[in-house]
Amino acid sequence: MQVSLHAISDAASPDTSPSAAAIVDNSLGLAAVADAEVSATLLEQDLGAGACQLALEAVRAHIRKQQAVSTTRVGAGTPQAIDLLRTAVGMAAQEVNALARRRGVEIQLTLDMVLMTDAEACVCHVGDGRVYLVRKGLVHKLTQDHIEGEGTEGAEGESLTLAAVRPRLTRSLGGTVRPEPETLCLQLTDGDRVVIASPWLHRGLDDLRIREAVNDPMLDGVTARMLGITRSNGIRRDLAVALMSIGGLRRAPDRQASRLATLARIPLFAYCTERELLAIAGVTRPIRYRSGNVVFREGDPGQGMYLVVGGKVAILKDDNEITRLGPGANFGEMSMLDEPRRSATVRAVEDAELLLITRDAFFSLLKRDPTLAVKVLWNMLLRISAHLRSTSEQLARLTGGADRPLP
Repeated sequence: MQVSLHAISDAASPDTSPSAAAIVDNSLGLAAVADAEVSATLLEQDLGAGACQLALEAVRAHIRKQQAVSTTRVGAGTPQAIDLLRTAVGMAAQEVNALARRRGVEIQLTLDMVLMTDAEACVCHVGDGRVYLVRKGLVHKLTQDHIEGEGTEGAEGESLTLAAVRPRLTRSLGGTVRPEPETLCLQLTDGDRVVIASPWLHRGLDDLRIREAVNDPMLDGVTARMLGITRSNGIRRDLAVALMSIGGLRRAPDRQASRLATLARIPLFAYCTERELLAIAGVTRPIRYRSGNVVFREGDPGQGMYLVVGGKVAILKDDNEITRLGPGANFGEMSMLDEPRRSATVRAVEDAELLLITRDAFFSLLKRDPTLAVKVLWNMLLRISAHLRSTSEQLARLTGGADRPLP
């Protein structure tokens, strides 16, 4: 895999240091953007630039230190990588808070970063900056703005003047020593580009403008066009952007596409957006089974659910085959609720490719995304209810009570 990185910042005034900043570090596979708002006198407005630099360097130093002492490079899709980024955010928050206390001012700092390893990326987000994934001409917004109220900000692409008021952040560095970052892990494919935009930059862009800019083959051309478009839309605030370009992945696109296609076909995820499917894909683990191999046996502890990407598996009860499942099917979902013992044996009857979602990883994701949690848990409840009703009807027929109404 080849990862190319580029970052740039631009001050609204040539006489001041920008209060939005971006860094990239090829050795770490890291790109990050910070933006600070300072409630202070004009003489102290440059504190925003200092706060951004403190936060970004704290993040870079912590990741470099942890990767230096680790015996293996941290995988971006692992819980360790998420913990690493969350701890890095906490370290940066301490630095920003210390600066605010020393100078007697209030600082609200937004921070977005992406950590790359192999073909995976881990996104960490606090505040109202944004991270976009541009894939095959489509722009996917990977983060949600942490602002007060819905629809508080101007519409994307709307010209915002210098007098425009930035919404109050509900999460930021500077408001608390322990901010709650939003995290997302996903697989990247050949040709993907990841854009990390500061708050005022994305307010001057829409999806069409982002897509047009990203088509430039030169990374510095992409960032220059984004800055130019934002300025032409009337934004007179400090801006910063970081860009990642992914290349050299030959087989990843088909694998990633099949994974997302499988998730999209599963009723449990029927109402999930593209961004939410990407998040779910980030916590799945591919496993291959040869024909005849057992996935799990009846009575084994249940610790996750499986999704069938390719091949077929058979469900057996007391060595009797009940049914066969193919691509798009899932099984073992009851273990996501209460870790029961497996009620049947599952065996591959063809060479099969499965995706495993462990219970711990799944609920960790739902805790970070309440909207996704409501969609998935409600669908899970409907599926269990339908299964119980079907079982009740079968029992009623067996006991001669088919004519009795069911509750």
